[in-house]
Amino acid sequence: MWLVWTIAIIVVINAALAMITVFYQPRDIAATWAWLLVLLLLPVIGLALYWVFGRKLSNQKLEALATQKRLGIDDMVAAQQEAIAVGQDLIGQQELAGVPELVRSLLKSDNALVTTMNDVKLLFTQAAYLKAIFADLEAAQDHIHLEVYALAPDDIGLKIRDLLAKKARTGVKVRVMYDAFGSHRLNRKFWEPVMQAGGLVEAFFATKLARANPRINFRNHRKALVIDGKVGYLGGFDLGRSKKRWQITRDLELRIEGQAVAVMQARFFMDWNTTAKIKKVHFQAAYFPQPDDHGDVTMQVVSSGPEQTHETLKLGYLRMFAQAKTSILVQSPYFVPDDSLLDALIIAANAGIDVQVMVPRHTNQPLMAAASRFYLDRVVAGGGKVFYYEAGFLHTKAVIIDGRILATGTANMDIRSFKLNFEQAAVIYAPNLAQQVVRQYQMDLINATPYTMMAVTKRSRHSRLTSEWARLLAPIL
Repeated sequence: MWLVWTIAIIVVINAALAMITVFYQPRDIAATWAWLLVLLLLPVIGLALYWVFGRKLSNQKLEALATQKRLGIDDMVAAQQEAIAVGQDLIGQQELAGVPELVRSLLKSDNALVTTMNDVKLLFTQAAYLKAIFADLEAAQDHIHLEVYALAPDDIGLKIRDLLAKKARTGVKVRVMYDAFGSHRLNRKFWEPVMQAGGLVEAFFATKLARANPRINFRNHRKALVIDGKVGYLGGFDLGRSKKRWQITRDLELRIEGQAVAVMQARFFMDWNTTAKIKKVHFQAAYFPQPDDHGDVTMQVVSSGPEQTHETLKLGYLRMFAQAKTSILVQSPYFVPDDSLLDALIIAANAGIDVQVMVPRHTNQPLMAAASRFYLDRVVAGGGKVFYYEAGFLHTKAVIIDGRILATGTANMDIRSFKLNFEQAAVIYAPNLAQQVVRQYQMDLINATPYTMMAVTKRSRHSRLTSEWARLLAPIL
């Protein structure tokens, strides 16, 4: 009898703890139900899982992230917000349907400064990317600021590290910030040459618990490089080669010169000052040099993270999907959208807009790939087109609207990227650049297989069940 009472008491206590734990911090209803089920059905294991994956950042940490002054650009953001309030047009491209509304939305939700006269080059292969960044790093004169998600201690990673150390020895100010989860193969010894040369290195939200860090679910997925305040890199490429089976064969990176680099610089300083315990950065004119007006690209650099009240990148994509008139092209390593994004794509397809989604056949995250199939089935059933890229791991994250507006950066088209990760993207109002990505997309189609309704109906019961189970974990992955 005592055993029954003991079990009953444990169940009651576990249920009470589960309720208190989940409702302690606000979260959306899907994630709330998912964590309740995990905690109720797995009394001990569930609490361990919640400790690592379910806890949100402290209110103090979120406030520190959300309320920092954006060095060098706060006054410009305020001026643009005032201009919009009195009805001024910030972009001067009214012929692009919906652009003024999109600009206002991003400026309102993320203070995403509108910048013009940028020069932007697109890099589609790792070879082109590495060639460009090594050349720019060698040419650095004042400072190098690197924010990276995954840096591997292989030949590429070692070459990057040694070059950073070399530049630090010449007096260039070097700051490196890496994500403790994405770059888990690194340790302090790896960075000793850089630090001994005078460079500064910080692990984002790291603790001595390594991968058991309860903050590890909030990953800094931003991948940015700013050199001398004049050149910036933003995109999906990691530094080094993964030890996993599938190597990335296709991605997209932006090399930027112009005022947009100041926005990237300001974001780097916000992240640095939140992470660094000492040697925080204050405004210096050398970090924000006056850019040369040698480009014609208008763009907004947008950041998102769990400190934001609204999911800025998701709202931006919803705005873009709603304003599309002819086509929506999406490339993403993983496709696990929430209901609002999925509905927006299906509504567009039903309205006769050419909706296409391309994902890789092979990835290094089988669970996410299984969850993606559930949502891809819905896109096909809703009238959209889906393609599986077959020539390796497609890592590109891009949305092209009507062949005229391009959005690209670090965020996958998945719930984690919009809710949990710290991400960064560029929304580019330049038809010539959008058309370059469209042409690359068409080249990728040569190596892609259509995923049709016939293929959907032929899926085995086991495959469907696997996707159903995988998508249940999507709100908490």
